[in-house]
Amino acid sequence: MRGALAACAMTLALLGRLPRLPAPAAAHPSPPAAPAPTGHEPPIPVLPSVSRVRIETARDRTLVIEEINLPRGEWRSGGLDVYVAFGSPGPPIAVDARLLTLPPGDSEASLEDAGDPVVVQAGPRASPAVQVILGRRPMAGVTLRVKESQLRSAYASSDLAVLRVRTLLHPPAADDEGARDVVVRLGVSAGLPITLARIQVVSLEKAPSLSRARAWLCGPEADPWPLSVGLVPKPAPKREGGRAEAVATITPTLALRHASDDLCVRWWTVP
Repeated sequence: MRGALAACAMTLALLGRLPRLPAPAAAHPSPPAAPAPTGHEPPIPVLPSVSRVRIETARDRTLVIEEINLPRGEWRSGGLDVYVAFGSPGPPIAVDARLLTLPPGDSEASLEDAGDPVVVQAGPRASPAVQVILGRRPMAGVTLRVKESQLRSAYASSDLAVLRVRTLLHPPAADDEGARDVVVRLGVSAGLPITLARIQVVSLEKAPSLSRARAWLCGPEADPWPLSVGLVPKPAPKREGGRAEAVATITPTLALRHASDDLCVRWWTVP
């Protein structure tokens, strides 16, 4: 209960702190072609992974949190510029990024850790000089510019830094069954899909409460086998004919991933 209240308070505060994205540029009769990758983009000196995708829901907002683990790897100096593409539905209201240090022995960053603010720059597509870490190059998104001083400070006490990206969305429209959906971008590093560890869906209000959630990889090559999702608060088991409803799932780390895969998440609420 204390954790749920803290998460709710953090999200309420976040509404006033998240930087708003600039308005989309006016339509141009002959938009310039997207710059092609040159093949000389600076490589990411670390092997990233997504430790957690957390979706916080309320009547008037949806907050998508992605935490990207950045091991020290071969990093010795220099800043890190990476691109994060928007998911769906629709463009976000605001995006915020923070760099955190993961204490030795911990497997996940604390949600109460405010971290160090990272510069966020919105753009219609990724610059050829920036590595795409979530999503794909032609997609609209933001460039995150992590300073060398921030990385040096994070790696001074740990071999693992965490880049937390928070995206504020208007609540997705419910379908006829009361289900709501979001698409979260996943990533590729050195040509290989990066690992996804954990998925959570969190209700910030007592009512309507979560009844269930589903998550699966989606895309032209995706294996749509259901992935394990943690619900907060955990709903009471639904029973039909005296037996609990159960759906076979696998942990996200065991799922077969392709470079074109995204993460689709759907949840249902009850009054």
